[in-house]
Amino acid sequence: MGTDALDAIGRSAGTGGSRGGVAVTKRGRSKMRTVRLSQVVSPFGVGAVFDVLGESLMGVDISGWAYNKTTKVESGRLEQALGVKELRSPPSVPSYPSKHTPGIPYQRFPRWLFCQNCRRMRYMRGAEETGEAPKCAHCAAHMVPMRFIAVCAKRGHVMDVPWDRWAHSQSETENQRRCRKQELRFDTRSGGSEGLSSLVVHCMTCNASRHLGELPSRDSLKRIGVRCTGTQPWQRGNLSCDERVEVLQRGATNVTLPEATTALDIPEPTAPARDLEADIRQHRNFDDVRTAPDGPRASVLVDLIAEDLGVPKDLVLRVARGAGGADSAEGLRETRAGLLNGEWRAFMQATDANGEAIGTPNFIVSSTELVAGARSEVYDLLAEQVQDIVLVHRLREVRVLHGFRRYDLAADVVPVDLGPRGRERWLPAIESFGEGIFLSLDQQRLACWEQIDAVADRAELLERRRRDSHIGSRFPEVSPRSVLLHTLAHLLIRRLAFSCGYSAASLRERIYAGVGPDPEAGFLIYTAAGDAEGTLGGLVRQGEHPRLAQTLLAALEEAAWCSADPVCRESRGQGLNSLNLAGCHGCCLAAETSCERSNVLLDRVLVVGDDQTPGFFGDVIEALRAASVAQI
Repeated sequence: MGTDALDAIGRSAGTGGSRGGVAVTKRGRSKMRTVRLSQVVSPFGVGAVFDVLGESLMGVDISGWAYNKTTKVESGRLEQALGVKELRSPPSVPSYPSKHTPGIPYQRFPRWLFCQNCRRMRYMRGAEETGEAPKCAHCAAHMVPMRFIAVCAKRGHVMDVPWDRWAHSQSETENQRRCRKQELRFDTRSGGSEGLSSLVVHCMTCNASRHLGELPSRDSLKRIGVRCTGTQPWQRGNLSCDERVEVLQRGATNVTLPEATTALDIPEPTAPARDLEADIRQHRNFDDVRTAPDGPRASVLVDLIAEDLGVPKDLVLRVARGAGGADSAEGLRETRAGLLNGEWRAFMQATDANGEAIGTPNFIVSSTELVAGARSEVYDLLAEQVQDIVLVHRLREVRVLHGFRRYDLAADVVPVDLGPRGRERWLPAIESFGEGIFLSLDQQRLACWEQIDAVADRAELLERRRRDSHIGSRFPEVSPRSVLLHTLAHLLIRRLAFSCGYSAASLRERIYAGVGPDPEAGFLIYTAAGDAEGTLGGLVRQGEHPRLAQTLLAALEEAAWCSADPVCRESRGQGLNSLNLAGCHGCCLAAETSCERSNVLLDRVLVVGDDQTPGFFGDVIEALRAASVAQI
């Protein structure tokens, strides 16, 4: 990376503390910038902007990481599903790291800075990096990064806004057009309008200037002749990409949209089936075939892969033309579906153990009853709808970052490894430990309910919108059970936050709604932390009877009426691309960290019902109301 690279250091003290740091080093000097170890993968991982102590940095791709300083993360299922040889965690260092501790590189970005005192601007080149926070050469005050950056709308490239060209883009005199010794200031225009129009980039040499009012508009840089560089900030050269460039604030959420896959560490089957496609993707020559499956060398490499693995040549070509697992939306969906299917089977094994705790040191589960002893009519109806409850006393979650997008979810995925692919391909990962509650619904009742026309019609409406949405390819096909389970998980998360000891943002969901020969109908609500000791047991305690039944009834009762009703209940489309029906902030939406489907594909009516559509738990709601009336 050269002298302009910055070292990011993750820390894991004792049993797994999760703080860390970033060091800027040059000529033996260093300064630490702290960052949590888990954040090195997401949200401040490869390609992401990291604001710290008034500086703005961006994580470089893993080809610049010190491989020998990383640690291996064991997860055979994820390695096979993603087609990589191994997963590696960022370096773990002590509480007070120094310049001698291992780290990962970060790049200063944006490089255009301005002084908060004298307002002079400066483009900081890599050779000028000292390891300290930049200071103004004129007044010695701290310099801070400019607010705007330029992002490629299709291929995920990013670059600085060329402020020198912007300031001179409306030159009025020949002197301004030929200005070479440009000294820029970032000023506030007095007496002007509010907003960006009051901010001006001014050249003190030739007196040229232009305000920022038009900067965020579409093709603002194209109109002054600026093209995409075709690179990331840490890459050398200019590859001249022809895609559209848009200006964003560096802190905008769509500057970096990480693509990550998560899996639980479950007991491996005694005789795992061979995944031929995963073997093909892991082959050392696969990347060369995938980039040019019809190229002159492809036939030779396809023959070599087929011979090494003992697979048909047409299978190798089919996998190569399908773009591989982690690099396409369809491949990602298939990968995640396969991971969820294995986890579903692991939970089902717990239901056959008669309440005994089974599993491995990192996956300890036991089944329990929803209600026990004397029951009322309400509890009887609820127990008929809910089939199994599994307490997850300990789980291990592995999260892998394999790429990111910029600007739009429809943009191309940028892989986390932009260097020449080696023989041993790997991906960055983190592991965390926690606990959870697994709940499944009665399959027979669910299948009958799904056949009702009104229920199928609501799910079909959401499925059509999913197919038309620019983010729809990220989600599995919509079915009545998937919407029901997703909405019910949100309702339960919102209610558990009042009693389990964890905030709602700390609880997460995993939905199991696959159809086919082995249909799935359940969800896991869990929490996990980076500490190796895991969490405190409060969530599992809430899964014991009668607590879970009481919590579930309270969640259903709250869902029966939203503060936005009747508008919410009767809505024909809410949220992003109208991908929600009866689901809003007042009743269903959860924290973004909790939801695996971006808070879309929710419908409260499928849970509790309305005048036209019977809810799956409609009978329970009616019994609850009757019991309440009887007590008056």
